[in-house]
Amino acid sequence: MSNPTPVVFASIFVSSLLAAARERGYEIEGFLRDAGIDPEQPQDLEHHVTVDQYVALLRKTIKGLDDEGVALFSRKLRHGSFLLMMRSALTGNTLGAALHEFTHTLRLLQDDLNPLLVDDGRQLRVELHFISGQVRSRQFAHVLLLRLLWRVMAWLEGGNLRPVGIDLEFAQPDPIEPYQKLFPTALRFSMPCSTIWFDSAALQAPVRRDSSHLDDYLDKALLDLLVPAIPTRVSDRVRAYLREERARHSAWPDLDQTSVALHCSASSLQRHLAQEGASFQNIRESLRRDWAIYRLKTSTLSTPTLAEELGFADSASFQRAFKRWTGQTPGQVRKGG
Repeated sequence: MSNPTPVVFASIFVSSLLAAARERGYEIEGFLRDAGIDPEQPQDLEHHVTVDQYVALLRKTIKGLDDEGVALFSRKLRHGSFLLMMRSALTGNTLGAALHEFTHTLRLLQDDLNPLLVDDGRQLRVELHFISGQVRSRQFAHVLLLRLLWRVMAWLEGGNLRPVGIDLEFAQPDPIEPYQKLFPTALRFSMPCSTIWFDSAALQAPVRRDSSHLDDYLDKALLDLLVPAIPTRVSDRVRAYLREERARHSAWPDLDQTSVALHCSASSLQRHLAQEGASFQNIRESLRRDWAIYRLKTSTLSTPTLAEELGFADSASFQRAFKRWTGQTPGQVRKGG
């Protein structure tokens, strides 16, 4: 089963992305406008941007600042820094050697972080030891760096490598779901050091990429870095199936159809979801909410047409549901609220 990308992000991640640049006094409103994001839109959990807008914002910010570290570090990671790290990683014969080369080059390119590799024979971990307290205080730096280490290693392995655990220094946020999507593995908060853990044996495998694959990867790297992947929990598999069916057939499967597709009974599926603190109805409604926001921001569909597309009996039912989901009317969201 493929895993289509989510169509929207909570706009609080826009705030996280731009926080360091804002602190340094950079003019960031132009980056937002160029990415099709209204600078006046609240940057919170209740408002959203599309994946395309978020990726465009990251591209515009990197280009505008000439800093692939998006102002997180005291020294800019100028254009070509990520390419240099990737070329260094490709000199390793094994995944473990590639990880060593990648983190070594990262250490050379900036002065605020010392990534430490520790291998106890069972698990190899990369600990993020921040030299700069200011950089350490930015939660986005922890998330971005750990996600970067995972996705680079997964690409070098061929696409399937997963960390066995992620530790984050900061306290567990509310809601936790966005972080569970970014890191679909054992996830711990309020730990002494932000760390990514890999199985040592898995990192003895050879690097399965070479420089001939690099240009294609670099073209897709931002999307790979930002967008959650690899559904592992039952709730993730349900989300992936519902997104896939909507993309294929413009329809939203019900519980019975979904349980058949996932090779289990409806009652079993509901039980597994409940064990994860989820429900089929809530997952389906959250996806319909995200799709509604995406369509309102990227199309000129009338409200009745959009209601039909989302499977509602009429426009009034859709508008009531949308108000319940977001606290706003479809018209407010379309106008940039």
